[in-house]
Amino acid sequence: MAEVELKFQIPLHTRSQFEQDFQQYAPARHHLYAQYFDTHDQQLQQHKIALRQRLEDKQWFQTLKAPARHEFERFELEHCLGETQPESCNFHLYQKDKQAKKILKQAIGKLNTPLLLQFETEVKRQVIQYNYQQSQIEIAFDIGEIRSGDQIAHIYEVEFELKTGTLDQLIACVETWVEPYQLWLDVRNKSERGYALLKAEQQLPVQHQVVLNLEEETDVAKILQKIVANCLTHLFPNATAIALEHYNSDHVHQARVAVRRLRSALKIFQSETKKCPAEWQDQLRDIFQQLGATRDRDALAGSLLPQLKQAGSPLLVLPPAPKGQFNISQLFQQPAITKLFLELLGFSQRKFKPHPSSHKTLCTSLSSLHHKICEDAANYIQLDIEARHRTRKRVKRLRYNIEFLQSLFVEQEVKAYLKALKPVQESLGHYNDLFVAEELFLPYVKKQPKAWFVLGWIKAEQQRLSAEAAARLIQFTKTEPFWS
Repeated sequence: MAEVELKFQIPLHTRSQFEQDFQQYAPARHHLYAQYFDTHDQQLQQHKIALRQRLEDKQWFQTLKAPARHEFERFELEHCLGETQPESCNFHLYQKDKQAKKILKQAIGKLNTPLLLQFETEVKRQVIQYNYQQSQIEIAFDIGEIRSGDQIAHIYEVEFELKTGTLDQLIACVETWVEPYQLWLDVRNKSERGYALLKAEQQLPVQHQVVLNLEEETDVAKILQKIVANCLTHLFPNATAIALEHYNSDHVHQARVAVRRLRSALKIFQSETKKCPAEWQDQLRDIFQQLGATRDRDALAGSLLPQLKQAGSPLLVLPPAPKGQFNISQLFQQPAITKLFLELLGFSQRKFKPHPSSHKTLCTSLSSLHHKICEDAANYIQLDIEARHRTRKRVKRLRYNIEFLQSLFVEQEVKAYLKALKPVQESLGHYNDLFVAEELFLPYVKKQPKAWFVLGWIKAEQQRLSAEAAARLIQFTKTEPFWS
């Protein structure tokens, strides 16, 4: 009753070839018309539950979908209703199914809550049953639309659903389709798109990191897998928003944070990353850097410009972005990035041979970072700029890895440590932003002499923050690690 499926967008320039090639498999053709229901205050959607009645050719089906226990799976329960369209959608079908009943009661309480039609979809579906190695995979190519009142959203996508076999083989199968047709991952389902249309939301919700519960996990490899899955849950929705060009600065910032968290996890679990291709770190670094230019401008616009205004600066705009700057929407449409995402997803769900190990390995890594930061604190003022940036990166990496592992330790001790670390990270972050700003404004003085004021203010602020960061680092060295 759990489904595993991956959905992809097909870019305009490969659609004709995709349609032509898909016909070689003699796909079965179906006409699908669906109505989605929810309570008047949309409690189902708030719990990421979809409830629909769908006409598939001549048969009506009622389907309940909800989050499953594991990341990237969905609970699905379907009932055939016959050829006559039901008068309404209700919950009576789920009274005898324990799991469905539990899911619904957690969302809405009573199972006699009235339901209302929210939106509808109409799709022409072409389906092939594709045998890949020892797995059977259903590939569904959908063209259609979502309707809510007089609003319409078009559907043109392909999804791969694992019917029997392994996730690894599903991913390997998908990879053979990605390069020829430039497919890119879209984590939205039709239900999510329908609610967005209903509410006239142009942008996807920003996805922030979610709490990770390791449940006293003792296998270091499994801990890393859970961390990677947690980071992908953070990254994928923001990457989808950016690829669709329906994003704002928060999507970019959160995508960048998710990538940095992934990189931090792979570094601290170096003993386990032998199972990971070495190029992952390089690819993740490239994504991080390409997102950086956009994020840096957004961050400076939000933080630097108000400070310059308060300082009486005659210049209150950022220098123009360079012509031909990389369009980050294209970043998450690239086949190489799609393949990286699939490989990370496969790793996060793969079954490895059990390898019980103590938390000592993890604590050793945390201790190493803590001590390196304390060593930097002792002579921070004497460090060159690159070394200071390295200190900032260490502080961030330490924080992320503590957040990953915090459920394994005493909550109050973790909070106290992070509280001591926070001011250090803030000072080092602001200090780094000033160097980004300096690089941005320095070439601009030839065109705009008023930029000299900005550069002078930046230099003075760099000195102030350097002293502040040094003092906060010294204060942090007095903090005892909670894991020792």
